[in-house]
Amino acid sequence: DLGVFSERSLLDGSSLNLPERGIENRVLAFIEDASMTVDKETWFDFDRVSFDTGAATLRPESDEQINNLAAILRAYPNVQFKIGGYTDNLGSPDVNLMLSSDRAAALLAALVGKGVDGARLASEGYGDQHPVADNATEEGRQKNARVALRVTQK
Repeated sequence: DLGVFSERSLLDGSSLNLPERGIENRVLAFIEDASMTVDKETWFDFDRVSFDTGAATLRPESDEQINNLAAILRAYPNVQFKIGGYTDNLGSPDVNLMLSSDRAAALLAALVGKGVDGARLASEGYGDQHPVADNATEEGRQKNARVALRVTQK
């Protein structure tokens, strides 16, 4: 449950309509809170980005979240992201690693397509490494097949 959508003003004076528990609000809170430092462990899972099954093709319903993150990057010009792709453990580990890499790269390319300087972004696929749920269940596999981002510079 993403909660209620509401207007959120950005540093550059623009505003976005964001869900209270969506990735955008969580990333903004991290960026704006000086006490929160950049590290290698703090990842934010995308909650409204999806791909065609078994492919790295972004689905149209992903556009809103991609547009919002591009706007955040434009409003905070010093911020940089690393995008990570992950899969469940079904299938070949090599194929999963390639799919996760391709999905992370597709998301990076989509942000660049929205006007974000590619030098501010990096992407990497991790395959079935770093699961967040049990791959023995369908629900767990869905949670593990994800794309996330980490703030690498504030």
